[in-house]
Amino acid sequence: MKSMLKLTTLREIKGSFSRFFAILAIVALGVGFFAGLKMTKPLMVVTVDQYLKEKNLFDLRLLSTLGFEQEDVDSFAMEEGVKTAAGSLSFDVLCTGISDSEVVLKAHSLTEGVNGVMLKAGRMPESAGECVADTRLMSEEQIGSVIVLSDSNEEDTLEVFKDKEYTVVGLVDSSYYINFERGTTSLRNGKIAGFVYFLPEAFECDYYTEVFIKFDHDYEIYSDEYEEFMDGLTDRWEDICKTRVDNRYEDILQEANEKLADARKELDTQKADAEKELADAFDELTDADKQIAEGKKEIADAKAALNDQERLINDQENELDVKEQELLSQMELGSQIEAAEYQIAEARQQLEAGRRQIAEGRRELSEKEEELLKAEEKTREGWRDYEEAEVEFEEKIADAEKELADAQKEIDDIEEPDSYVLSRNTNAGYVFFENDSDIVAGIAGVFPVFFFMVAALVCVTTMNRMVEEQRTQIGVLKALGYGEAAIMSKFMFYSGSAAAIGCAAGYLGGTFAFPKVIWTAYGIMYNVPELLYDFDWKLAAMSAIVSMICSIGATWFSCRYELLETAAGLMRPKAPKAGKRVFLEKVTFIWKRLQFLQKVSVRNIVRYKKRFFMMVIGISGCTALLVTGFGIKDSVTGLASQQFGEIQISDGSITLKNPMNGIKENEVTEKLSELTESYCLAREEAWDLLYDSKIKAVSMVILEKPEEIDDYLNLHTLKDEPLTYPGEGQAVINNKIADNYHISVGDVISIRNEDMQEITVTVSGIFENFVYDYVYISAETYASQMGKEPGFQTIYVNYKEDMDIHEASAALMKLNEVSAVTVNQDTRERFDNMMGSMNYIVLLVIICAAALAFIVLYNLTNINITERIREIATIKVLGFYKNETASYVFRENVVLTAIGAGVGLVLGYFLHGFIMGRINVDMISFDVHIRPASYLYSIILTFIFNFLVNRVMAFKLEGINMAESLKSVD
Repeated sequence: MKSMLKLTTLREIKGSFSRFFAILAIVALGVGFFAGLKMTKPLMVVTVDQYLKEKNLFDLRLLSTLGFEQEDVDSFAMEEGVKTAAGSLSFDVLCTGISDSEVVLKAHSLTEGVNGVMLKAGRMPESAGECVADTRLMSEEQIGSVIVLSDSNEEDTLEVFKDKEYTVVGLVDSSYYINFERGTTSLRNGKIAGFVYFLPEAFECDYYTEVFIKFDHDYEIYSDEYEEFMDGLTDRWEDICKTRVDNRYEDILQEANEKLADARKELDTQKADAEKELADAFDELTDADKQIAEGKKEIADAKAALNDQERLINDQENELDVKEQELLSQMELGSQIEAAEYQIAEARQQLEAGRRQIAEGRRELSEKEEELLKAEEKTREGWRDYEEAEVEFEEKIADAEKELADAQKEIDDIEEPDSYVLSRNTNAGYVFFENDSDIVAGIAGVFPVFFFMVAALVCVTTMNRMVEEQRTQIGVLKALGYGEAAIMSKFMFYSGSAAAIGCAAGYLGGTFAFPKVIWTAYGIMYNVPELLYDFDWKLAAMSAIVSMICSIGATWFSCRYELLETAAGLMRPKAPKAGKRVFLEKVTFIWKRLQFLQKVSVRNIVRYKKRFFMMVIGISGCTALLVTGFGIKDSVTGLASQQFGEIQISDGSITLKNPMNGIKENEVTEKLSELTESYCLAREEAWDLLYDSKIKAVSMVILEKPEEIDDYLNLHTLKDEPLTYPGEGQAVINNKIADNYHISVGDVISIRNEDMQEITVTVSGIFENFVYDYVYISAETYASQMGKEPGFQTIYVNYKEDMDIHEASAALMKLNEVSAVTVNQDTRERFDNMMGSMNYIVLLVIICAAALAFIVLYNLTNINITERIREIATIKVLGFYKNETASYVFRENVVLTAIGAGVGLVLGYFLHGFIMGRINVDMISFDVHIRPASYLYSIILTFIFNFLVNRVMAFKLEGINMAESLKSVD
């Protein structure tokens, strides 16, 4: 472009900056909306991807019913491709000190190299008595508070913790919990309030409850490369985990049997020692009894001897008495008598000595007898002790034998362990984030098209008006020898520079603001760091190319015909179009009732056809965006209520550890009878649906008693027509499967389990469903094609009306036969929260629609005023007041806005359906509908935008000088 043309172009930009700014603004809005939404999902994914890589979110989570030892962890770490293998402990525990009541917390051990945490406040724990807590659980003011393990916990739970009180020293976000979901539990109300992390030293546990595996790879989350990488590892790691668990099972059995053998050997030794002690004691007591008997006999013999001696003395004394009598009768003997008396006295002395000996003997015998009685009493006590020891020995041996028998029974009852290899797809936050980002990507694929279409129309309208205004100048330039390319370059530079500036501003602003707003919205549900910004050169280049096409292409389209005319023809004013009667004039009963100014407005609306169509298209685009935004909210946010209020109408479900073939009296059925109004057995497991060389993972469901289905499930078509439960050889499938795989009623499909066994059925019905994919078949179909009766491992339940569902679920979780309890209300709340961020996206759409409406209305109204400046000046000269002038000019805007809004309602309906068709989230089907209120809101907002623009443009009307009416066209 030559310097003079450049100068005049710059002057033109300065002189018609509002027109220049309109092109700039609409391009900026289109590019901002396009690039912003296009960048949102990649930036969201990149941000979370980097965060999870920095914190090393697990790739596999290994579980076992036996737990794991450090030896297992070391073995896993040695496997090919493993970057980190870390054993972890996690327990559900009741705690106090956080709120006024007990809450259930998930206690984790801090692991090195996997599932890292981000410190948000305070510090990390440094001793076994410290911990860090969930940022959604506690505030910074609560740092320093003490968490106390409640006495309500089971003894086994308390035993795994070293202390009972732990000081909170920091708050963290965990890569394992990137969203608000904290899981369920069998304790209290069944909900986990938050998580806490401890040092491993805080636990006293000789095994790990789980092992996390992180592989050495750099694949982006949710990418096809990552999914293929994990698919290639899952089967191998299932074998690896099962082998280690089986080995641990064998080791446990061997160790238990060895301990049992040692205990039995020790018992046999103790039994032999005790029997020997009892035998020795028996011999001692028997010898003592024998000695006592001998002592008694000796005493008896001694007593008898003393008695004999005493009798002999008595006899001798009697003889002495006789002799003494005889001696008294012979007193005359003199000396002989004295001698006899002397002998008698000596004899008596001897007898007295004998008596004293007998008395002494009796005393000694009495002492011996007393000692013997004491020995006999001691022996009797010994016998009593012996008998007690014998009984105690027999009881102790019996108890020991019972303990050994119980231990043997426990060993015999040890079931073969189950092992589980779980991927990231079992982590709620990880899965929900993928679904949420997919929704944004679906919206980004369609919405921006509108803005670029309107941008092109605005450019066409603006440049048409500019070319018409500068016909004379174009003619002069042609007469001066400027070529068509040079003249065309002037207008292309005008629109192109506006588009270039708008593109740059729109790209930078859109790629920063749109992802930021949406990320802030999702921040309600997700705990992730600040959004990363990344400049996408390909997207920037695409935006620039589209912007240039819309602006420069529109300019070329507008200028091409004018440049074909001669210089002389261009320098003459363009002949006005011939006036025509409007169609409404033929409808006389309406036309006659219109006021003069109303008739003028009708003629002006029809007269300026380009402005008419541009206005209608622009306003209809605005209304369509509003309808679509509100419609997306209507279609997305209500699906959880419909799924768990109108389709799955049961209160929840229970998963058993072992399948049942029918209702049997056990602890589960007893508890169900106590807590529920009704319950029904079902089989629910993951199968693959096979149809037309395609494979789809679905949930295969069999009800034991289909006649009771109405209490738990409402099977109906999209037209709310009830469906009967399928008979033998039949199946009913949900509408999303049917739509995605083009399956109709009467088609034959196959479903296959993990053992590659197939069941072939005919589709007898297609039912409405919003969450997950289901195939329902009958028990007869399963039995006839699988050759065995189905085992029912799921129980659908309806709790009693006065029952607290979460407390009832927690009570059921405590049963040994129950492995999981699902509460539909919780699932509903999770989906509602997940979809709640749509309000922010809808708000963003409304703001952009408002900007679109403002730019279109402002630009076209500005052109309208410019084209009719002499007319408006004339009516001001004729005495029109300010409000009358504004009403005269803006009445056309109101009418065109009404027409555009009406067209926009229809356009929005189809646009909404198209966009919802593009939002394809796995296992979720949306209820595509728009509430009547959403149409009303869209119309009201469109007119509000019109009102605001009219108020702004009213200032321009006031600024029109009445002298303009006196200017000559020449």
